[in-house]
Amino acid sequence: MKHLILASLFTLVSYPAFSQDEEEGEVIVIAELNRAEVSQFIEEAEEQFYAIFNANVDDDDFKISCSRQTPTGSNISQRVCEPEFMNKARADNANAFTFNRGTELSENEIRTSLQPQFDLLQEKMQQMTTENPEFAQIANILTQLRARLNQLTN
Repeated sequence: MKHLILASLFTLVSYPAFSQDEEEGEVIVIAELNRAEVSQFIEEAEEQFYAIFNANVDDDDFKISCSRQTPTGSNISQRVCEPEFMNKARADNANAFTFNRGTELSENEIRTSLQPQFDLLQEKMQQMTTENPEFAQIANILTQLRARLNQLTN
């Protein structure tokens, strides 16, 4: 199996290849990646992170799906990853408003009402990090990639 090694200034993390096109043993130094490269690696790592999580989580409401959405007033789509319980709550909110069974809640109100589910999702992810070494490695890589993106953005 091919391996890709992502490296930050201080840490080396061995990890299965992000894509089949990568050459075996290739070393990528996170600190040398540009913004576009970091964004691409984040998306690929998130796909694997959520795939592992979804395959191992026991409740379908906590499965994470990602999609591209274009915010109102913008022509630039953004990648959004959310748990199924959030998608259901948003749909229920729209249906309630459409059929005059209540007032439409804002996105923040929906998120606030779902805080216990988000807390439980966080617990499930933390537990999986301790139980699944591959999941933990991807979480570590994502942390490093997001730190690099933050560094490039600021």
